[in-house]
Amino acid sequence: MDGARNGSSGDPDGAVAGPASGSRCLHRVARERDAGPTWWRRAPLDEGVRLRAMAAADRRAGLRERALRSARPDALVVDVVGDHWTDLPGDVPDDDDEAVTRQALAEGATLVWGAALPADPDTGRAGLRCTLAAVPDGGYAPVLVVNHKVVDPRRSRRSAGALVTRLLDWDPAPDPTLRLRRHPADLDRLVHAWHLLDVLGYADPHPVGAVLGLGSARAVVHELEPVLAAADRNHATRLAVLRGELDTVPSRVGECRTCPWWEGWDDRGTPVTGCRDHLVIADDVSLVVGGGQVGPVRAAGFRTVADLAEAGPERPPDWNGEPFSDAVLRARAHRDGEVVVPKVARPAIPRADVEVDVDLESHLDDGAYLWGTLLTLRDGRRLEAEGYRPFATWARLPDPDEGRSFAEFWRWLTGIRDRAEGQGRTFRAYCYSRSAENGWMLSTATRFGPEGTVAVVRGVPSVSEVRGFISSPRWVDVHEAVATQFVSTSGLGLKVVAPVAGFHWRDPDAGGEQSIGWYRDAQASRGVERDSGRERILAYNEDDVRATRAVREWISRGF
Repeated sequence: MDGARNGSSGDPDGAVAGPASGSRCLHRVARERDAGPTWWRRAPLDEGVRLRAMAAADRRAGLRERALRSARPDALVVDVVGDHWTDLPGDVPDDDDEAVTRQALAEGATLVWGAALPADPDTGRAGLRCTLAAVPDGGYAPVLVVNHKVVDPRRSRRSAGALVTRLLDWDPAPDPTLRLRRHPADLDRLVHAWHLLDVLGYADPHPVGAVLGLGSARAVVHELEPVLAAADRNHATRLAVLRGELDTVPSRVGECRTCPWWEGWDDRGTPVTGCRDHLVIADDVSLVVGGGQVGPVRAAGFRTVADLAEAGPERPPDWNGEPFSDAVLRARAHRDGEVVVPKVARPAIPRADVEVDVDLESHLDDGAYLWGTLLTLRDGRRLEAEGYRPFATWARLPDPDEGRSFAEFWRWLTGIRDRAEGQGRTFRAYCYSRSAENGWMLSTATRFGPEGTVAVVRGVPSVSEVRGFISSPRWVDVHEAVATQFVSTSGLGLKVVAPVAGFHWRDPDAGGEQSIGWYRDAQASRGVERDSGRERILAYNEDDVRATRAVREWISRGF
């Protein structure tokens, strides 16, 4: 378990804040305070949040089992419920994990997996679970087990190599092949845990912590001194909200997408007035302006969407990010009931004689299990049958069969490209937001290519070959074309833009988060149920590539 055990107490004066709210909207912290300590038992849970929590729990359990098998018997102390993971308050109210943790620390354990650090009422810090690793100079360093990437490949000598270490033999050393990824939420939790350890008298005098995540077989070490002051200020602010010393108001931010308070709910699960309704009634400017830009806009006197829709070309002081004219145009679109509107006179997108739309499906960070393609022959000349073609593996990821399916996809895609260009025809491949496709192409080539870090799978291209393709004009990001030429009142995701272009998904529940659940269900099923789950995923993927084509054709015909 790696999370806070308590969000706040029922008594505002005795409130304790956990690091889980460190990156949260402060109004959400206030709503949770007012709803009581067990609000989470009644609240609707976003499906994506639930699935990611399940995946993180699976990862922690798997890593613990491997640690138990490989560790020396006298080198590892595991708490009495070491295979239990939760980051919700009051989940195991009667356990004695805190006492076991104290005993393990007093006895000088090398590693305490699933340690339970008690709350500290004096500083208002909630209790927290994490792993504790002994350090040579005395004391312990907190370690988080996470299910996201904590490093990237190091491609420049100007970037420092990440510090890595084995947990049972704490000896941080730079890895010249890796570059550190800093996740603010991870750092906030590490600082929180270090403070709790310090209260117990077992913290490493030199503030340090580590994260065991994706991208490195060893724990990645973070120096905490540079972030201590900022994390402490965040904690003080959260604590002030929990104690009723700081008022909050709703404002739309990225977190609203998965927040139960956005739409609102009551104890019976019935929808009630939520933050969204309050903002709509107030015509609040945050409905059309990003979270970091709301302050400058309000400071300039634009409190409502209607105010911003009447703004002139002069941007407010401290404005940053997108052009201010885009925000004004978005406000006008919102006022007029439009969803997507152009911001250039003649939107355009590159086209070709032979076109392939591409969309991948991945299961969290475990791997990419499906590459879907849609071939279109715009010049009418024969090449091979047009239409949808998937390249999939249904092996439980991670598995080298992921390399096999990608190799088949790559061989087909580059084969179409080479045959078309050999006939003097132009070729382009398209995706909607290349970051996902690019990331998984490079990752698969790194893991399964000619110098694969996991296994060498025949037909998987080298990293340099992949880089050559994705940096060429043959690879077109449709989302980029939309984002540079349009503004939207509801985002520019494919599920928003494609319906404006006239395309609709066959499955009413279609969505990236839902497909994660479908994949897990299909993996756990057998026979007809398994086959039905796979067919649902394939149909969803096919609709995604057809939606991508619909958007670029909509742009080309002048929408």
